[in-house]
Amino acid sequence: MARVAPEIPECPAGLDDALIAQFHRDGYLAFENVLTAKEVEDAKAALTRVHKQLFEDAKAGRASVREANPKATKNYSGMHIHHPEDGHSIHYEPGLNPMDLSQAEAEEKFRKVHGYEAQHPVFQQLVEHGRTMGFIERVLGESAVLKGTMALSKPPFIGSEKPWHQDNAYFNWLPLELVATVWIALDDATIENGCMHVLPGMHVKGAFKHCHTIDCQIVPGRLDYSDAVPLELKAGGAMFFSAMLPHQTPPNGSAGRRRALQFQYRGESTYEVNKEEFGAAFVEADGTPASCALGERVDG
Repeated sequence: MARVAPEIPECPAGLDDALIAQFHRDGYLAFENVLTAKEVEDAKAALTRVHKQLFEDAKAGRASVREANPKATKNYSGMHIHHPEDGHSIHYEPGLNPMDLSQAEAEEKFRKVHGYEAQHPVFQQLVEHGRTMGFIERVLGESAVLKGTMALSKPPFIGSEKPWHQDNAYFNWLPLELVATVWIALDDATIENGCMHVLPGMHVKGAFKHCHTIDCQIVPGRLDYSDAVPLELKAGGAMFFSAMLPHQTPPNGSAGRRRALQFQYRGESTYEVNKEEFGAAFVEADGTPASCALGERVDG
């Protein structure tokens, strides 16, 4: 069972040496009021606008609607709307056909929006914000490059679990310690609606083997989750975490929506490798390949 959620401190003007040391010890930092109330409202409005435009493009035939592979299950099985030119996309919760819904209904029930940073000036500003990229550069110790963006939503009652994983399991950049993520709450994130849970300090234990079940996740039994810490954040709060830190978000069992922006960064000195090269670097202590790309399908 997860611990009681700790009190989250106010965002400082900058990260001092003590906070940087804390990041490297625990694998994360979390603060309230990283964004102002206006920045939060602007981001929510911009996210709705991005969804509305892509949804309308799909209705008009300017964007493709993709059904999941018939053999896909759980988180893999939701439908997508994909823009053919720049590749940004919307992923819906399993079992929904967004084309059967109104725009407003579909917007409330999406699961992820991928690659949206160029679709609105608000996002272009946020990914380079002094309290997003600026803080990441401080903990990485070098200039950062945006690697990717996701907007993560858990619709009321049907928002899916994201099982325990390490972000680096999905990637192919080295060195592993020079990749990190900013996760920004746009709604109050609570234990009931699926806030972030982490295992402090486990980022230094290396890679844990991942497999494919309801999603790509750490193989069951690899870790003891009894020390998991839930990080409840008010809208505008954010956490900054190593791509080696095991983390998870439970399903949304509440009547309220839970949206978040996620920006993934890599240090400027990182370099990209192929699947096999990454599989040789992202390994368990005994050399077992641990990445999602090399993960096995586990039924159930």
